Amino acid sequence: MQTDISQEGHWAGGRRFAGLVGLAVRQNVVLLALVFLYYLSALIVSNYTVTTISTVSLSIIVRMMASFIPLFLASMIIWRFSYMAAVDRPAKPIIWLVQDFKKIILVDHLRLLNCFVAFIAILFFTAVFTYVKETIPKLNPFSWDVIFASLDQRIHGGVDPYVILQPVFANPAVMRIVDIAYSAWFLFIYFFTFIACMDRENPIRRNSFLIAFVLTWIFGGSLLATLFSSVGPIYFHDFGFGDQFLPIKSMLMSIHEHRPLLAVEMQTMLLGTGGISAMPSMHLATSWIMAFQAFRYSTKLGWVMVAFAILIQIGSVVLGWHYAIDGYIGFLVAIACWFGGVKLAQIQYRIDRPKKGEKVVSL
Repeated sequence: MQTDISQEGHWAGGRRFAGLVGLAVRQNVVLLALVFLYYLSALIVSNYTVTTISTVSLSIIVRMMASFIPLFLASMIIWRFSYMAAVDRPAKPIIWLVQDFKKIILVDHLRLLNCFVAFIAILFFTAVFTYVKETIPKLNPFSWDVIFASLDQRIHGGVDPYVILQPVFANPAVMRIVDIAYSAWFLFIYFFTFIACMDRENPIRRNSFLIAFVLTWIFGGSLLATLFSSVGPIYFHDFGFGDQFLPIKSMLMSIHEHRPLLAVEMQTMLLGTGGISAMPSMHLATSWIMAFQAFRYSTKLGWVMVAFAILIQIGSVVLGWHYAIDGYIGFLVAIACWFGGVKLAQIQYRIDRPKKGEKVVSL
């Protein structure tokens, strides 16, 4: 009899877990649909270019997931500590943090499953995007740089924008600060993505960011990047467009010789491995997406991220990554994709609401 009861409990627990997994999938269905459609588009590109989507495999996804675990845990600690300090302000912060993590990890199983589904979708999307970016020159060879350089001069009084910024930012100490900030973008984008995946308190806030994030990479980093295929100022001479931007390259190399710049190391690596794409600036577009999301949490945080986005715009020019117009278009892409993300998040919210008579599953 005890065995029968135990087995019955085991199967009941299994059914509840399966129900939770199904609910987590349903609560991410718009995001999953976008990622799936993007993958189908990549398959069409693969067939057209006769190339294999080598960046997508189970082993690659598992390795990516393992490498992000430390960043994920660090993000969770920063997030919950910031919430505690700004909102709850308990008398015993260590005890509060321990209890908070127990509640999230041991009790809120749907939050964890929701996070897992969304995070796997983002990882898969990133792997597919890497392939698409590598195929851009096969679909449309780089040819827009001269036009963008000319437009930059027309917009900025007949001179290249980096010339306007050089009196302030050509200083080695200032350039290193800009270089660090530009590289810090990677940490910020991971942080905002992780927090959004774990955010269960406000489903529209959560899904607005995740969906807008994916839309920005689809329309900015894939569609526009292919239509307006370009390499950016730092590679202008390397791809035979002229010596117009050699001064900025020489300046960066001069600073780099005394103290290495992360941008120069990355630029050298990309020139040898590929994956170059300048229009629009995805650093800038996603920085604005993060700024829009930050306002959902705090006005102060929102303005901090606006300042960061402006710094990224400046950094993209003085470090030679982008024409200024790349950033301006990136800003417009961010606005369009943010509003698109909000609209699709509202659709997801309507899908999330339990139907009449439907039971809420819990473990």
